[in-house]
Formats: sequence, structure tokens, C-alpha cells
Amino acid sequence: MIWAKTDAGRAEMKSRALVKDRAQRNLLLVIDGKTSDQKLLAGLAGITAADFASLAGLGLIAPVSAPAPAPAPAAPASKPSANNVDAEQFDYATLRGAIGRMISKELGMRGFTLLMVLEESTTVEDLKEVAQRLLKIVAERKGMAAADEVSKALFG
Repeated sequence: MIWAKTDAGRAEMKSRALVKDRAQRNLLLVIDGKTSDQKLLAGLAGITAADFASLAGLGLIAPVSAPAPAPAPAAPASKPSANNVDAEQFDYATLRGAIGRMISKELGMRGFTLLMVLEESTTVEDLKEVAQRLLKIVAERKGMAAADEVSKALFG
């Protein structure tokens, strides 16, 4: 069974008024509405099935209904690409600034190397190559939806 905190359970986390037992407090901390009680029992020392019943009796947790079946995977989306972008429609400085902001926003410090490549870019074609690398990295780290958003932000 999967359990989730109730509003009273979230309030208890702050007040510590009802649950004094350390193991039960730890259990209340990790209940997330996603992890089964069996996994929690296996992963936390000192708790039993009775602890779930005790917390439920206090109204701090409640069972979660069975999760809906996962949707069927969508057809693979085409990878966002900067290759089909017309270089004539972009101003170098504007595109360079937009790519720099996206690298910082999407990759943070992990984008440092790509920022160095951006610094060495001297043409719009160079910028398109940097953008292509950015899209690839974002797709690998955050998924195609995030890469599509970056592509739209950069190229419309």
C-alpha cells in the first residue's frame, strides 16, 4: 500500500506535538505518496507495519488510491535542431546573447565548457553549432520536451 501525508501530518512535521517516537517521526518524514509501505519498511530501521497503523489512526497519513496506469509512450519526437535554421534571419549579437542565457539557465555551471566554445564562436554558423550542442545536452539531461522549449526560445 502507498501512503501520503494528510494536512494534519504536514502540520505535525512542524509542531512535533503528537508523534514522539523517533522511528515514527522518521517514517512520517519519508512518506511521500509514491513509495510503497514495503519499500519503506525495508529501508527504515526500527519501523513496523504497526507504525503505519498508528500514524493512520492519528490521521497523519492516509492510503493513496491505486495509481493510474502510465500512459503509452508517445511516438518518438524529432530531435530539436538548429541545422534547419536560416542563418540570414538572425543577428549575431542577438543570437549569441540568447544562446549564452540558455546555457546558463539550462545547464548552470555544467555549461561552463559550452560557454567557452560560445566565446570562440565568430559567425552565425558557429553559433548554430553551439546551439546544436546545447540542444543535445539539454535533451540528454532534461528530456526532449525541455530541448524543444530551448529550441523555441532560441529560434522561434
